[in-house]
Amino acid sequence: MLHLRRFLVFLSVLLSTGPGPAFAESLPSVVVTGDPFAPSPTLPGTGLCSTSRSSTNPGLDFPQANASFSGGLNTFLEASPDAANPNTRVTSVLRTPLDLSNNNSSGLRLSYGDFESAVPGCASGGCGFFVNDTATSFATRLRGYLNVTPDQVGQPLHFGFYADDAVAFAIYDGSFRRYTVINRPPQLGFASWRTTNSVTFTKPGLYPVEVLYAEVSEHAALEMSMLEGPFSDFERPANQTPVISLRDSGFNLVTPEMFYQSETGQPSYSELDRCAQCNRKDADTSGNSGCGTGYHCNAAAVCDVCDTARFCGASCSPCGEGTPFCVARSRDHVCVQCRMGSDCTAPDACHVGVCDAAGTCSFPAVTDGTACPGGTCQAGACMPPDSSSPDGGGVGTDGGMGPDGGGTAPDGGATAPDGGATAPDGGDVGPDGGATAPDGGATAPDGGATAPDGGATAPDGGATAPDGGGGEPDGGSLGDGGSTGDAPDAGLGTDAGSGEGPSCQDGQPGGCGCGTAVPPLAPLALLGLSLLLNRVRRARSR
Repeated sequence: MLHLRRFLVFLSVLLSTGPGPAFAESLPSVVVTGDPFAPSPTLPGTGLCSTSRSSTNPGLDFPQANASFSGGLNTFLEASPDAANPNTRVTSVLRTPLDLSNNNSSGLRLSYGDFESAVPGCASGGCGFFVNDTATSFATRLRGYLNVTPDQVGQPLHFGFYADDAVAFAIYDGSFRRYTVINRPPQLGFASWRTTNSVTFTKPGLYPVEVLYAEVSEHAALEMSMLEGPFSDFERPANQTPVISLRDSGFNLVTPEMFYQSETGQPSYSELDRCAQCNRKDADTSGNSGCGTGYHCNAAAVCDVCDTARFCGASCSPCGEGTPFCVARSRDHVCVQCRMGSDCTAPDACHVGVCDAAGTCSFPAVTDGTACPGGTCQAGACMPPDSSSPDGGGVGTDGGMGPDGGGTAPDGGATAPDGGATAPDGGDVGPDGGATAPDGGATAPDGGATAPDGGATAPDGGATAPDGGGGEPDGGSLGDGGSTGDAPDAGLGTDAGSGEGPSCQDGQPGGCGCGTAVPPLAPLALLGLSLLLNRVRRARSR
């Protein structure tokens, strides 16, 4: 067995120093025309999620045909451990630039790649894999979202890989269309490869990506780098002349900040080194998809916390129309009506939206006097301009304190005319119904106590007024039927007195004669009789 391995190593070196195979060339350049799955986050990325599994049968587990390599490697990584291959997956977040190596310094040092001593804190060949011996076969899969910035749109982005033994790279758009960028399966005799290809994005944002890697034995290396700008892409064995170093060509290692594990830009777990992958067939489906309570399988096929409106809470269910926002509550996420006041749309300009601590909207009225379309707000209603002035305002006309219903103005005011307490036409003391006003007032004409037409002493019904009044024409107690009148109409006054002269015309004082008429004698007679009676009483008293 040892002799066979040495022979294979010798054969690999021998073949790698000869002319490269004619079919060794990069794939056609890629143009991603689909939409991103999510907009670019404002936070820096936290790195790709990496999962690895050891193989006891790499010849079977790692297909060597282009058409079956990626699918076969995913099948191997998703398979449950069994008696034939008991190894389970080991998963973590790649928190360093993507420069991995088992740092095997034997032979041609093929595990060192193009970027030696490029990552602080790691060995010169690169950071370690999950196993770093020279005999263990394993597969590694890295997943997450690549952030394409606006300045990268429309120009070719060249992705370069140095890999020993095999690598594939794919990008997905928002409709889950797969774009194969690199596909380099294992090839007998050619273990180490440099391969590049360009990708042009038409829109910025987050795109799901997947890197597949296979290691058979001895040297293990995986470097991923990128160059923006013009470059002639190629694919050839690492030792094929001319040897083109990606680092010397202007490529730079990709960094964790370029990649995300979630659409929101947040890490998928609170522990930055922790992540989990899920089956691609479950990507972006409802439910937990084997990720556990409160997690779901996102578009990058990475387990992600359910903190969005599409996947919220323990069951990762979508939020409804009435509660469209997913927010954190203690250790869980819940769907709520609002996150802030701006999420509460007020029904009109006289109310304001308020979001309380429970995520519920309320709509209190704004301060009275706040401007609104066509007027100002009064008790939560938008009133026209005269709502605080004439015709409806507090002290204005027509309903306010002013005229036409106002408290102190005419036409309904407390002391105003036409219904006011002391105003004419219905006021307590005003005309036409007021207490002392004409037409019904207590002392006013036309019904007042002393006013004409019904007043106690006023004409037309007053106690002494004409027509029945006590001493006035037309109804007084001495006129028109008075108790002592023996003149026309039985009264003692005008139109009923006992004098012989003509009666007074309208507008002339009664009881004193008119024009050249003789003054009436009845009052003088009564006065003389009164004096006579007084003298009689005095004489008797003596």
